[in-house]
Amino acid sequence: MAQVWDDIMKRLFTANPQHFLDWLIPGAQLQSERTIELKSRTLEADKLYNVMVNQLDMIWHVEMQRHSDAQMGRRLWEYNAMATITSGLPVCSFVIYLMQESQIVEPPYRLVLPTGQVGHIFYFTNVKLWEMPTATLKQPGLEGLLPLLTLTQEGKRPETVDEMIEGLIASHKTELLSIAYTLASLVFQKESEREWLIERFAMYQDILQESWVYQEILQEGREQGLEEGREQALRQTLISYMETRFPTLMPLAKQQTSTIKDPDVLQSVIVKLFAMQTAEEAERFLLTLGNDARKN
Repeated sequence: MAQVWDDIMKRLFTANPQHFLDWLIPGAQLQSERTIELKSRTLEADKLYNVMVNQLDMIWHVEMQRHSDAQMGRRLWEYNAMATITSGLPVCSFVIYLMQESQIVEPPYRLVLPTGQVGHIFYFTNVKLWEMPTATLKQPGLEGLLPLLTLTQEGKRPETVDEMIEGLIASHKTELLSIAYTLASLVFQKESEREWLIERFAMYQDILQESWVYQEILQEGREQGLEEGREQALRQTLISYMETRFPTLMPLAKQQTSTIKDPDVLQSVIVKLFAMQTAEEAERFLLTLGNDARKN
């Protein structure tokens, strides 16, 4: 699942990078996304951009984390140092954490020599969304950040979800509804909350399925292997949906669909599950999946 969250956040970031920049470095101007080959070892930073601050060029480096990482300080130092050496420009590094966890590495990172002296000291910025006032991301010009609202300080409220959805629609960013829905599922975990969340987004089901995120997942699947890739993408959609809507039926759903190889049949199963209103109804449907549905 780590790769799933990583992809979701990268897509959200790529959709409106200037909005993230306005939030993290007010007054900075985005120039272009930067691809830097971090030589001598396998290093891949989440996002690197050329930006201008006070009429001076700089590189903006952002990492997005679902979980804490004990090596984050060293990772950031390596990314930052390599990018600085390769580009010749100063690099400003941020880490955006989605969910509250213990043992988050705080700045600065220090590399201490055997003598006890500090050989390197590196400062970076942690952004902990759960500590962020919700109003901060509701400012005009930051509409691309609205899918993050439920992860903020006052995010776990029905009113916040309503504001998030209404804001995305009013700003003509309905393609971000699928990301908003997925991120909200991290916060609303109780069964009653899950049911409410599903119902709140139900009227936008067509938009969710037609969104660029959904289509991009399918396209990636096709590029990985046409029908096989499409099947893989659909299976991931099924798993994500069941985790959010009917978590207790996840083992049954996996079992009953494990031998479905035809992507069209699998897609039909998913569409029918989307229409189920209760866990009992979904369970009866899954139990009726016979050999015709599970053909090779």
